[in-house]
Amino acid sequence: MDFGPVRLALPIIGAPMPDVCGAEMCRALAAVGAAGLLHRFQSIAAQVEGALSVNLATDAAELTPPELGAAIGVTGDFHERFSALYEAGVRVFCLDTANGAHVQVDAAITWCRNQVKDIFVVAGNVASAEAFKWLEDHGADAIRVGIAGGSVCETRTETGVFVPTPYAVWECGQVKRHALVIADSGVRTPADFCKLLALGADAVMLGSALAGTREAPGRVILVDGSKFKIMRGAASFSVQQEFGGQQPEYVEGAETMVPYKGSVLDVTSRYLAGLRSSMSYMNARTLEEYRANVDFVFHHYRAGVRGG
Repeated sequence: MDFGPVRLALPIIGAPMPDVCGAEMCRALAAVGAAGLLHRFQSIAAQVEGALSVNLATDAAELTPPELGAAIGVTGDFHERFSALYEAGVRVFCLDTANGAHVQVDAAITWCRNQVKDIFVVAGNVASAEAFKWLEDHGADAIRVGIAGGSVCETRTETGVFVPTPYAVWECGQVKRHALVIADSGVRTPADFCKLLALGADAVMLGSALAGTREAPGRVILVDGSKFKIMRGAASFSVQQEFGGQQPEYVEGAETMVPYKGSVLDVTSRYLAGLRSSMSYMNARTLEEYRANVDFVFHHYRAGVRGG
């Protein structure tokens, strides 16, 4: 699968979260044929340094650069961040917002397109066909689909806004024309990964599944003889405090610990093995055949609608 200038052998993308995708994670994902999006919850200088270190590593490994994507916001320092990251070799830009159906996202896509032409823009998040089509019409190359399904996301409990990711992916896939569907949130097992690909996702974004690996940012913590790593939502108290430099007025993300899982290779190998086995059950040799051969029975998730 082509993810902008990157050819993915494994349709997995690391989420641009502070406890998931640092430079080491991006390098590890590139090594297994997946992709990482370098998180933006750091200074511009630190993010640029991370981007340069990833590109130098891929050059040394004789991979085709750039192998790296990076996240930016749509307000604040995003103009300066975009320009600095582009100079560092980044060509895949993720406009990292919780609500992709927003005029600020539209304006950010337009601004980025007006600066340079050789970029691949990831936008989102959305959870409806209408919002997906709107972002696609406004120039997004790939769109993150999923709202409130993540393990450290509290949008569902704080706002009442929620659509199950499998349904949202299926609905967006029905209107897709050219933008890639990136299933984002709620992926806890290889089975979730398989189902989302079968429902029409071009790639699946992993957060908590990667947060417990050796290559994820942060230290390993020993609790009662078991190993863990920290996992925080982007809108959690400590991330907002650390990045914003002040007391958060509103918190929409949780902070927790996830079990230590070894290396990225261990995790991605398990997900790949699960997909291969699932495809064999469906008598499929390609993802296209897989999607064509799978049958789903699920309930429509719409206010006022009940059915199967």
